Amino acid sequence: MPMYINHFTCNAEAWPTDHEAAVKVWNDMVGDADTLVEEDSPVRFTGWISNSEGYVLLEADSKAEIIGVCARFWPLFHNDIMEIVPTADAGRAILAGTAEGWRKD
Repeated sequence: MPMYINHFTCNAEAWPTDHEAAVKVWNDMVGDADTLVEEDSPVRFTGWISNSEGYVLLEADSKAEIIGVCARFWPLFHNDIMEIVPTADAGRAILAGTAEGWRKD
């Protein structure tokens, strides 16, 4: 099944400026992320690299399904979703492409 990585970053302009409202949004977002990891969902792992950005590992049949999951957090977060190709598959493609690219007639 295809795997994806999503680098998410806070969209600061979309967040409430009132402190209590912002804390409520954070609680909701963290709770939703925890639930997605614990439930039967495409989300396999979430983690933060700072207080405003992090990564999510996902597994699904299509990128459209991943976009739907990430849309739950829009407009508060921007998502950069990329498919991860396993080394066994990508390695063969890279080696074949490299051999073809360097082949001299």
